[in-house]
Formats: sequence, structure tokens, C-alpha cells
Amino acid sequence: MSTNSIAKYAPESSSGMGVRQCGIVALCMFLNMTDGFDLFLIGFALPHLPKDFASASEKGVIISLALVGMGIGAIFLARLADRFGRRSTVLCGLLVNLVGLVVSTLAVNQVMLMTGRFITGLGVGMVSVVIVVIAQEGAPRNRRNMSTGMVMIGFPLGSTVAGLGGAAALSLTAGAWQSLFWLGAALAVVSLVVAFFTVPESAAFLARSSGVASDSGPGIAPVAALEDSPASGAHRALLGRSLWATTVLLAGGYGMLSAAYYFVGTWTPQLITDLSRNGATGSLAGIAVSVGTFVGAILFALLGLRLSAVRLTLAFLFLAVVAIVGFALLLPNAVANVFAGLLGVAVFASLCGYTAMVPTWYPVLARAKGYGMMLGVGRVGAVIAPLLVGVAVGVIEPAMIYLLTVIPVGFAVASSLFLLPRSRSKITG
Repeated sequence: MSTNSIAKYAPESSSGMGVRQCGIVALCMFLNMTDGFDLFLIGFALPHLPKDFASASEKGVIISLALVGMGIGAIFLARLADRFGRRSTVLCGLLVNLVGLVVSTLAVNQVMLMTGRFITGLGVGMVSVVIVVIAQEGAPRNRRNMSTGMVMIGFPLGSTVAGLGGAAALSLTAGAWQSLFWLGAALAVVSLVVAFFTVPESAAFLARSSGVASDSGPGIAPVAALEDSPASGAHRALLGRSLWATTVLLAGGYGMLSAAYYFVGTWTPQLITDLSRNGATGSLAGIAVSVGTFVGAILFALLGLRLSAVRLTLAFLFLAVVAIVGFALLLPNAVANVFAGLLGVAVFASLCGYTAMVPTWYPVLARAKGYGMMLGVGRVGAVIAPLLVGVAVGVIEPAMIYLLTVIPVGFAVASSLFLLPRSRSKITG
């Protein structure tokens, strides 16, 4: 059908969320939760592997390969959604994820487990990109920030469910590590079935790709507005003349911010335990950061109803700098946990902000590719940052390590400042 016939199903940019649109956002949040569950499951399985199954260094590789796979999936596979559609790419990604979980379950050695985790990462990378694009394209312009925040809540929620569900599975199976991956595979099957019957194709994609669809097609999601003109090949090139600056600023800022986030999320319990010589204190700091991520996503969703994504991101980035300095200076005082929670809020809300900028800066047929590039670069930061901290531990004091985190956050601030004046001509973010 024509762009005009599709547009008649699209709400005005100032309209609220309908039942169907809320359902799409809830579905994408659920799929993001399953991604978080599958990605963090390995952390609960490693302590239960047989002693001769994998060395400490091999366990590190097992963890990293999922992130490497996620980066590759986000950069090179998620872009298929711009060519073949959002729905088919999500279903393919969920199937790849399921295959990876089954391979992990049947692993008889570390190589097979590494392979399974890498395959899982590929699937998670594909799905995590496309579901955000689907949620944003199915929301009115003035609700895109809220939709992004709600979808992003799913990922930390999934990691929490992985801990609770994993503990229950291990308890019921006398510590059998394979039970964790069977649980993940079962959830993946449920996700695949639910997605098959409910994930819609974006009307924006249909309009921009071919302009032909049925007015009554059951798999078409409403879109907020078909605001950009059909994208030519040159316009869709991420490093082409019209998009290269945007791509570098978004991917660079998001990558630096991801490095800070994964350092804080993975190393805080260990560093605080070493500093305080108390495991409970370290765990409390880690919990404060985790709770902060939930609050950050919710705050971004609510504030995004009134403020643009770029301005919100800048505000939360400055808050992150304050939280980092306060946390570092107060260590190991218990009051530092307040700043740990604030740090979780600020950093994760900033990540939500970068995610929400994508539909503003990229045309329809480059959105999955653009967000995939940004997320893939972020995974590079996620892999490198914990490794660098591992080298620094024992040489640099924990407080100084946290203060050094201001550097990547500062790069993200600079990126957002460059994007701010360019965003003033945009309707949102």
C-alpha cells in the first residue's frame, strides 16, 4: 500500500499510547528480559562446573565470547532487519539463541561450551537491537523515550530473574549446571512461540522498503509517523556523507559509556570486598548498583515524556560524574552505597538516552544498522573495560580506579554536547 494508506493507521506525534502499542512495548520488554536472562546465566553456572572442566582463564574466555558474539550479532546480523524486515530478524535471532543454549546444555568440554555461548551472543545481539527499533517505530514521537526506557528495563530484570531462577534450578537438581541452560532453553522456546504469534512487522519498514502491503495485514504494527523520506543507498550508509558524524558520535559515546557501565556492574562487588575485607559490604554495593539500573530506566521513561533524549542524556551523564567522584571519595564508608545506587541510575539512564536517539538520527531503512553499530561498539567496551581493570587491580587503589572512570564518561559527555546543537532541528531527541 502507499505511504498515505499506511500513515492513516499512525497516531499523531502528540497522541498517547494505545492498547496495541502498549502491548508491543511490553512484548519487546519481555524479549529483552529473556536476552538478559540468557546472557547472565553463565555467571551462575561457572561455580558449578567440574574442577577439570575449565581453568580460570578459560572461564574468562567463556564469559567474553558471549559478549563478542553479541557485538558481531548487533553489527553484522541485526542490519538484516533493514533489508528483510523486523519480524523475520527477531524470529531468526531467537532461534539462533535457542541453538546456542542447547549446545551449551550438551557441552562435554570447554570448547563446546564456548561455542554455545558465542552462538547465544549472536542471537542476543540480533534480538536486542531489533526489539528496540520495533518499540520505537510503534510509538508516537512524544512517547519514544518512554518506550525505550520500558524496553531497557527488561535487560537488568532478566539478569535478576537469572539469579533467582538459577538458584531454584540448582537447588532442585543438586547443583547440576546443565539445569541452568535447560531452563534458559525452555524460556527461549516460550519466547520464540510468543514472538511468532505476536511480533508485528513495522509499518514504517513496509512503507519505506516496498510501499506494498495489505491494509488489513495482521502483522503490521502502527507507527507514530512516517517522518523521513525514502532513504537512498547513500543516505543509508552509516559512514556516508550524511550520517558519518552521527554514527561516530553515537557509537563512540555509547561505547565509552558501556565500558564504564560494565566495569561498575562487574567489578564493584569484588573491589569493595577487597577494600572493606567484608563480602557482605561488597555484595551490598553491587546490589545498590543493580537497583539503580532499574530506577534509571524508569526515570528515563518518565522524564522522556517531557524532555528530549539528548538533553536527558547530558543531565544523567553529569550526574554520573558526581556519583563517581562521591563514591570514590567516600569509600569504604557505608554512605558510599548511596552514590553507588546513584551511579547505577545515572549510567543506565544515559545508556537508555543513547538508545532513544537512534530513530531521530537514522532513516527507517538504516535504523537497525545504526543501532546495531552502536550496540556492537558498546560490546567492545564491555569486553575491554573489565580486562583493563583486572590488570589495574593490585597496582592502583580502588578509589583511583573509580575516579579514572570519569574519563570514558567524559568522552560520552563530549559526544552528547556535539549532538545537542544538531538535535535542535529534530522533533525529538
